[in-house]
Amino acid sequence: MREVTATLFKDENRLTTQQKAEVVLRRLQQSREPIAVIPTGRAEEFTSMILALDRGKGEILIDELNPEHGNALVLHGDPFFCLGKSEGVYVGFETRVIDRVMWEGYGALRVHYPKNTYYLQRRSFFRVLVNPGDINRVEIERRGARNLTGTCHDISGRGMRLLLTSPTDFVLSEGEYLPQVRFELEGVELASEARVRFVGPVRNTRIRQPMRPVGIEFLNMSPNFEQRVMAYVQRRDRETLRERERRY
Repeated sequence: MREVTATLFKDENRLTTQQKAEVVLRRLQQSREPIAVIPTGRAEEFTSMILALDRGKGEILIDELNPEHGNALVLHGDPFFCLGKSEGVYVGFETRVIDRVMWEGYGALRVHYPKNTYYLQRRSFFRVLVNPGDINRVEIERRGARNLTGTCHDISGRGMRLLLTSPTDFVLSEGEYLPQVRFELEGVELASEARVRFVGPVRNTRIRQPMRPVGIEFLNMSPNFEQRVMAYVQRRDRETLRERERRY
């Protein structure tokens, strides 16, 4: 885990709201996955687990460290890193011990709720082809122009590529802000702000409503939106890998 810290703890991986951070930390707690505890300036790593968290009280309960001598290293109040995996994605934060307590009959450490939580979203850049019917018609809202509709070709945790009907009023341009992109993903309606990343050439100029490929980047995603899309991307990625393995 130590090599992950050099990549994980960067501003680009910092979750921008406490609400998003709580969703990720809660998911890590509920999964009961072990976390690595790395005291500052130490070569050793220790194992623990998130037992409970309370953002209102500003605290998290983690299991006593294993091996046991790690507890003495963090009880003096020095900062340490906690790293875990949530749905295959690295999550980390820095904290300090408040005190040592008993929790449901076992020893635990009460630590400060982190000011910043980091989420290594490498998998969010993976693009997966959507299954027919998984995503319904995509509706694009524009400022000062008519809405557009299209179909999704592939999707990632950061955006999607789709075929859009060419606008009949104002040209769609790269960098254009889109107040809302709305679609149903496996029967659940989702919506997010977005930005146009690229606009491709018209596919067929002979038809009445020609289509063109357009890439968009999701902006200011809600935790529910991000979680739904990421879960779909990860599942489709696994399905695609299994399909390739069967072919070979």
